[in-house]
Amino acid sequence: MKRLALFVLVISIFSWTQTKAQKAFQLRELGHWNNPTLPRNDNYQIWNDLTGYVDPITKKEYIIMGSTDSIYFFDVSDPANIRLCDVEDGKSKQMVNRDYECYRNYVYCVSDNRNPGSLQVFDLRYLPDSVHKVYDSDSLSFNTHSIFIDSASKRLYLCINRLKSGGVAAMDIMSLENPERPQWIGRLQVPTFGDGSASFRNVHEVFVRNDTAYCSVEYNGLYIFDLRDLKKQQLLSIIKDYPQNGYNHSSYVNAAGNLLMFTDEIPGGLDIKLFDIKEIFSPKFVNSFHSTDNATAHNAWFVGQEAYVSYYQDGFYIFDISNPLDVKTKAWFHSHPWPVESYDGWKGCWGVYPLFPSGNIAISDMGEGLFLLKRDSSITGLNEKSIPKDLRIWPNPSKNGRFNLEIPNEAGQLESIEIRDFQGKLLLQKRISEATFDLDCSFLNSGFYLIELKTERHRFCKKIQLIHE
Repeated sequence: MKRLALFVLVISIFSWTQTKAQKAFQLRELGHWNNPTLPRNDNYQIWNDLTGYVDPITKKEYIIMGSTDSIYFFDVSDPANIRLCDVEDGKSKQMVNRDYECYRNYVYCVSDNRNPGSLQVFDLRYLPDSVHKVYDSDSLSFNTHSIFIDSASKRLYLCINRLKSGGVAAMDIMSLENPERPQWIGRLQVPTFGDGSASFRNVHEVFVRNDTAYCSVEYNGLYIFDLRDLKKQQLLSIIKDYPQNGYNHSSYVNAAGNLLMFTDEIPGGLDIKLFDIKEIFSPKFVNSFHSTDNATAHNAWFVGQEAYVSYYQDGFYIFDISNPLDVKTKAWFHSHPWPVESYDGWKGCWGVYPLFPSGNIAISDMGEGLFLLKRDSSITGLNEKSIPKDLRIWPNPSKNGRFNLEIPNEAGQLESIEIRDFQGKLLLQKRISEATFDLDCSFLNSGFYLIELKTERHRFCKKIQLIHE
């Protein structure tokens, strides 16, 4: 019994330490839901994307989120007591990717990993008791990678739409005049080169406003189309040669309609891009930004003058874009276990839904489940409890901007060091392998900063102060 009690105590301490190591900056966790016993892909992934729904009568807030096996419906009106309302089977199991969009009181659901699938529609009016499936057919979609609904034009866009016949459409377009019976009304006409070959094969994701479609077309960049008349589609512009270009993944346009933001998913570690689109026929590169070196942004939203980004292993980030030439980090939350050992592969935060009237933010983590977050300026993210007593940084404060650092042997070999301000902006990043060294920060102004030291086994964070005399 004593051995068992000691084992339980050790596990409890380990779990507490891991929870405390989950670093946040100006974001507070309100609620968390996960079922780690669900089927996993590659011994890791349980969850994928999510979206939100607000009941127009009761004002209750709901999340629809996908797992490898099913579609989950949550009442998140009380974030501290997340309620699972219903679970509905997808067409097939072990799905890597599911996608959702709400229109009126319906949610439209698709899946994609080349297993047999369908387009499903659920009526949400009966929540929180249950949801009612009103449509489930593979006649319009056998597999679809992602969808987007333009409510103003009552259109549903299906990207990389695989058909039961075996064909693949870069993007198909459905009418939602009858929300319970989507009707095919057109297909994106992919531009061709002089030899007749297609300029791209697939639209990975699309953002549409006023029938203007911003199409992320994988390694071929981003194409912008006027789709008001599907019989006379017009290519407006192409964004292809830009800094750090890769696999163009997804985009979003701000409320003013003058700024386009998009992410590149492959290779990992590429910046988020901003383009001025006031002149839609000639978009202009403005700036690029990122969270941490080597981290990969997945999906990004404009919320006012901020960008809300699901950042895989880096978790969830908020950036201030009020000045596009000087983007600043405003907040972050590490849903994925922290510190990150490496940024290889796709793990961590998949999706974000930031549009609830309550101001609560929902994020999905591929291994950790659903989180409900709230902005909280009192949280600085500093966690000095994790710092061993024999990690030495002196003098602190420093009057000449120079610090001496000594790393304990049990921490492992030092790999890198970062200095950030309390807004999260990266000011210095160096690769260092010595256990004892001198750090020159004399270029910084007087004030407080965060120093992060990454070793082969740990990441430590400590506050330092500079006082220039």
